[in-house]
Amino acid sequence: MAVTQPMQTVEGQTFPAPGELTSKPVRVSLVRPPTLTSIGAVGQDAVPPIGPAYVGGSLVAAGHHVTAVDAVGEALEQYTLLRGYKNIVVHGLTAEEIVERMDPDADVIGISSMFSVEWPITGLVIDAIREAFPNALIVLGGEHVTAAPDFSLESCDAIDVGVIGEGEATMLHVVEAYARGEGFENVPGIVYRGPDGQPVHNAPRPRIRDVDTIPEPDWTMWPVEQYIDRELTHGVNLGRSMPILASRGCPYQCTFCSSPQMWTTLWRARDPRQLVDEMKRYMERYDVTNFDFYDLTAIVKKDWIVEFCELLEAENLDITWQLPSGTRSEAIDDEVVELLYRSGCRSMNYAPESGSPAELKRIKKKVKLDRMLDSMRGAHRAGVKIKVNFIFGLPGETWEDVRNTFKFFAKLAWVGVDDIACFPYSPYPGTELFHELVESGKIVVDEEYFISLLGYTDIPNSTSYSEFISSRQLAMLNISGMAFFYALSFLFRPARAVQFVWGVLTGDNSTKLTMALSNTRRKRKAQKLFRSTGQQTVTIQAS
Repeated sequence: MAVTQPMQTVEGQTFPAPGELTSKPVRVSLVRPPTLTSIGAVGQDAVPPIGPAYVGGSLVAAGHHVTAVDAVGEALEQYTLLRGYKNIVVHGLTAEEIVERMDPDADVIGISSMFSVEWPITGLVIDAIREAFPNALIVLGGEHVTAAPDFSLESCDAIDVGVIGEGEATMLHVVEAYARGEGFENVPGIVYRGPDGQPVHNAPRPRIRDVDTIPEPDWTMWPVEQYIDRELTHGVNLGRSMPILASRGCPYQCTFCSSPQMWTTLWRARDPRQLVDEMKRYMERYDVTNFDFYDLTAIVKKDWIVEFCELLEAENLDITWQLPSGTRSEAIDDEVVELLYRSGCRSMNYAPESGSPAELKRIKKKVKLDRMLDSMRGAHRAGVKIKVNFIFGLPGETWEDVRNTFKFFAKLAWVGVDDIACFPYSPYPGTELFHELVESGKIVVDEEYFISLLGYTDIPNSTSYSEFISSRQLAMLNISGMAFFYALSFLFRPARAVQFVWGVLTGDNSTKLTMALSNTRRKRKAQKLFRSTGQQTVTIQAS
């Protein structure tokens, strides 16, 4: 599987001004394909597509006519068995239903492929779109094609262009070149199909450094209210929730993460005033009371988070917000956690990934566990709920690493952490560890490989890449790790056990544990319908 090199950055790079490149309006149809999940997966696979919404906003700002189909948001209760599998399901519209809802006069079709685990269904959707739109330009964007551009084009003949990395400016440039009837030789940041059908790689496009110049996501073409009304959120359920981005990129280079491939290591935060104004518009437009920050690493610079929190506090908006992705701890001291809580932050994820200093060094995870514990302790005192993420089954992980991680679990329970999640390692394309596993012959990139990535949230069906831990042991490790933590947590704080039982009985998904159980219950309902009706596609009752 060939991959691109991480993109380079240029000082002062900004988003093209509206109309700067436009020759004539183009009809663009954007497609968010259905997700792929398993019956036993505990993760949330149905959240608003903020990436495609940003791309749509940029195209609209430039004067193009844009429509969209969100295969998930337009069929939140629909599940289809993936061909050849009994427990792998497609969540959302079928390929035929997607084609029926697309603009029949679309000139350019942009398809999002963020997660490689979904490639088995995304490729089929693209093929169906090509059959229905034989003359349209089909463009694929997202982390999958960024990490595996040659593979994407070689395994799916329907794709004309792949957008590598940050998509807004590149997609606009592709559409403009198409509108002028030009080739794509001078469009940076893409891979495209050459005259001989082989992938051609252009020069990387610099990251956008002035992120405040990027047009706001256009949610009018996406069914965002369907997600809001059904309380489908990236974090815990804190009410009517809206996705938002405060920053782009991550300055770190963890060996298991594809962020350096997609975003480089450039981290840029938005102007806090602009961010708060966007939040206020969503409050008025969608009556939301909570914001889920989709940032890879929102808290990097203390002065930025302090300014943002103080501005939110001064506005007195009466909202909550949360950081459901793993954040850093370096900038979170007692002053910051107090500001976080007063400004409305009620839930925050930390991502040490391991409690073993030796393993952290191997995976280039530059965190100091004692410093992180102090940060968590302060967040707990301030009233912020805390979830912590871990990964088992990484290459090179030893039983000594496991023991150190379990010791860390005990410390987390003692300091007041609310939730932990133990995930089996999944070798995603574009990561340093993935390349090592391919080169050593431990990974063969085929459909079964992509299906295996579902093990990240389907613990019993996970695969271990540690030479010291078997796959069966890995499954037991993830289950016993969480059981060990929650047993201690309930022992140290008995009221939490009562709250957990109450949450399960009432459907209160204000913790990650109850939300995980709720996600699984939805798919179990679909499984029962598959068995009782014998149908390949079923619709469960809306919850």
